[in-house]
Amino acid sequence: MSPVRAHRSERLRGYTSHVVAKFDGTSRKVIEVQCTCSCGKARVVIAGPFLGRVRCHCTICQSANQAAFADSTILLAKHVPLDRVEHVQFRRLKKPPALQRGFCRSCGCFVVAYMTYLPFLSMAFVPAARYPSDVQLPEPAMHVYYEYRVADVDDDLPKYSGWMSVLAVFRLILKAKMVKSRRA
Repeated sequence: MSPVRAHRSERLRGYTSHVVAKFDGTSRKVIEVQCTCSCGKARVVIAGPFLGRVRCHCTICQSANQAAFADSTILLAKHVPLDRVEHVQFRRLKKPPALQRGFCRSCGCFVVAYMTYLPFLSMAFVPAARYPSDVQLPEPAMHVYYEYRVADVDDDLPKYSGWMSVLAVFRLILKAKMVKSRRA
């Protein structure tokens, strides 16, 4: 069931998390981090490891984040479970294949997005700004959809445009999954 259908068909219930921990990028433990919107009403629980972090310059991310680019972490969708998402309204801002973006119902802040890359690979994207300040996030790995940039970015990160952006993100995800499977 897609995140939008699941959201519409069941009421997202509240929760109390008894486990709150930082993810240091190397731990194999199941962790939980609670992310919130600007007003604090929308909540998303992260319950698994990061696969990476990207900076997306597409016009939809610029609009959704009200910034020159989106700075987002990437996780498996199962590690950002819908039953742990509160006070969020999902919208698709572009025809498929596109992200289903979740915004706070009160302040309109972008808090989470879901996308299915392949039938067996569903991803979640959580803006870096939504994490508590004490959570150690992975360093950004790349800029994607750089052809839509508002201004040039002077850093050493690789910059991808067009469909190469999708392939670069997919490669980042696969690389993270392969490192994870080697540790197991």
